Amino acid sequence: MRIQCHFQAVIHQADDERIVFDLYHEYVSDTLQPVQKQRDLLRTGVSLPRQYFDFLVHNGALQVQGAGAEPYKPRQVKRVAIGMNIKSLGATVLFDMCFSPQTYKLWQNTDAMIEEIALSADLFEEYVYRLGALSRFRYLGRVEDPLVATELGENDMIEFKRDFLNSKHAIIKAVIAFANSNNGNLFLGIDDDGKIIGINEELKMYESAQQAKAAPDEISSSAIDRYLLAITQYIQAKTTPMLSPFPKITLKKIQDKYVVAIFTEVNSDLICGLDKNGDKYVAIRTNNQSVIVRDPHQIGEVYVKRRLGSEVSRRLGLL
Repeated sequence: MRIQCHFQAVIHQADDERIVFDLYHEYVSDTLQPVQKQRDLLRTGVSLPRQYFDFLVHNGALQVQGAGAEPYKPRQVKRVAIGMNIKSLGATVLFDMCFSPQTYKLWQNTDAMIEEIALSADLFEEYVYRLGALSRFRYLGRVEDPLVATELGENDMIEFKRDFLNSKHAIIKAVIAFANSNNGNLFLGIDDDGKIIGINEELKMYESAQQAKAAPDEISSSAIDRYLLAITQYIQAKTTPMLSPFPKITLKKIQDKYVVAIFTEVNSDLICGLDKNGDKYVAIRTNNQSVIVRDPHQIGEVYVKRRLGSEVSRRLGLL
């Protein structure tokens, strides 16, 4: 049985280009006796380009109040792409609703966004179906604590490397594999067995001579900044096109040992690595490993998924 629900807009300002409104959600609750409508305020002061607002009204997902004496009528309606950018998943789903004129531009070139909408999981699924929306898990699989990562061990979302300077190629391969496959966490300073060994010695190499002489057993904030900047610049130099969003690189301290955590989100574009000759290569995540892909058919599948999304690709019979 389909759920009876819709978004509701109370308009404050409207012109040819943009609508400013408060966003409510109205639905029929069958948990109350007698059955009655519920209305929840989701966001105030939402500003949305008129083409996207009109598209929501046209397909029945949005009803309008406060538009004047005459009922609100959408103008020329154009097909738009809608994406649900999931931030947390459970009984309640927290997500951003993203809008773009074309599907393949959804995540990279979002024109407009309604941020942090919270709906129950069944209502969320209803709107994904009704709007023909794509969805992605923005932070799903993110592991910030190295101790938690070592307990979980290496898997399709976690990989360990001992250091930066001796693992550069493997780091780039892992980053682009996560970007092309699924969100993933790369930790520097943890060996393959999950033992935290730290990158303290590498950090000292980025210490100034003066600081190293004055406090040989300490690691300064400037050395940490230079080290993290070196990792950032190396990833930028060895990947193409530019990763967007760019991996989040943070330093963690476990007792007296430093560990770098690199969280990479799935990208919409096909991300390639650059080898020492500047030639491009593609990597994906499979069987808990980052694997270089050379088969043109497999590379084509990765490209289609990145551009259109897995669900759209399946619907079109491309995969």
